[in-house]
Amino acid sequence: MAVVASSAALAASGGPAVTWQVKSLTKTLLKPTTVHGEKGWITKGGTPKGKCSGNSAAGALDAATHGKWTGKYFSSLSDIEVTSILGVKPPGSDFWELFVNGKPASTGVCEVKLHAGQKLLFKIAK
Repeated sequence: MAVVASSAALAASGGPAVTWQVKSLTKTLLKPTTVHGEKGWITKGGTPKGKCSGNSAAGALDAATHGKWTGKYFSSLSDIEVTSILGVKPPGSDFWELFVNGKPASTGVCEVKLHAGQKLLFKIAK
């Protein structure tokens, strides 16, 4: 006998619902989208398994972009520097900056744990 879980139950298993948005210097790349984190671990950019929870901003970014982002893991920071999102790389010395509820994040994407109702934004900063 097969057991089928509802989509809400499956989504909830990845963590609380948060809203993601992504902006470049000139346009919105991802309109506000409600997602959940992911089960397990994020291993992009050489991140060792167990270092970046799927229930983090990195997991929610992965879910919101369907994995269409890149980054590099720095062991000295125990975190990932995001280098491109949806195929967009910041020009020159610009960089992707993470905002949580309208304020610049004080930690990296792996360290930001998800909480229901959070509003997360990545935008290119100079």
